[in-house]
Amino acid sequence: MQDKKLFKLYNTQKVEDKKQEKNLVCKFVAEFGLELVWYRYLTSTGLRTAYSIGFAKFARENLPKQVYMSPMIKKYFNQNHEFNYTLDDYVILAKK
Repeated sequence: MQDKKLFKLYNTQKVEDKKQEKNLVCKFVAEFGLELVWYRYLTSTGLRTAYSIGFAKFARENLPKQVYMSPMIKKYFNQNHEFNYTLDDYVILAKK
C-alpha cells in the first residue's frame, strides 16, 4: 500500500508518529475483517514525512535510474529529466 494513498484514504496528514501510523494500518486491515500481524514502512529516504527540498538531487545521487521508463516518459510526456525509482510503501501482513 502506498503511503500517500493510505493517509489520503483516511484524510490524515502523515507525521513522524509511529503510534498514529500503526493505528491507521490497523484500521485499514480491520475494514477487510482482518487483524494486523505485522507491518513495515519501506522508504528510499529513511524518513516517514515528505522529502521535498533537495529530493531531486538525492534521487540522482542515491537511487537507481528507471532505465526503460525514462525514455518513454521523455518521449510521450515531454519531460526532460531522468527518472529514478523511489520507494514509499507499506508491507502489511494480516490474518483472518
